[in-house]
Amino acid sequence: MRSPLVLTAAVVCLLASAAFLRQRAEPRPIEHPAPPRLSRHAASPEDVAALNAAGPRRVPESLTRVMLPDDRPAVVLFLKADCGCSEEFARLFSSIGPHLASRASCLAVIEAADGDARPFLDSTGLATPHLVQCDGGVAAAWGVTKAGCVALVRPDGTVEAIWPGISRQGFRDLAARLGDPDLLPPETLAPLPGAATAGCPLASASLVP
Repeated sequence: MRSPLVLTAAVVCLLASAAFLRQRAEPRPIEHPAPPRLSRHAASPEDVAALNAAGPRRVPESLTRVMLPDDRPAVVLFLKADCGCSEEFARLFSSIGPHLASRASCLAVIEAADGDARPFLDSTGLATPHLVQCDGGVAAAWGVTKAGCVALVRPDGTVEAIWPGISRQGFRDLAARLGDPDLLPPETLAPLPGAATAGCPLASASLVP
């Protein structure tokens, strides 16, 4: 028969072992917080049909020289100054723009509530020409309700197609419509989402029926 002292020592060892195992099983405190993740919104297939089902859409006459500076088609990206997704979209557009330059001009339409997009431009380093609006003007006229939508405009001012968000597939389609399916190098398209991804709702969302 074991003595009480031996039993006590055995119990202490068992408790110590259990505490050690429990300590190993529990995750250690997080020393570094996870990096912030942009809030992305997948664009549904229905958005494509809705954006392209309406009758002919045109560039407002007052903005013709801004949106169509020459005889090339124009690629228009809608952004929102206080949208985290738009910051990423702006950077991607800056890298895509130079590759499109041989076939089209590029323009970013930026919604800024107070009409001041300077902080957004400073933080993103947007390299393409831009137009700042605070009332959802062009977006509402074309039925665009979310940042990240992309439009292709013909030289005559007619909107040929609108994509509901940024995507590799969308820009491949756009390049094909511009007459050169290989216009955008794979390494330029690689950072883009595979599926159409939109950003935050624009002010036009409350104006579009």
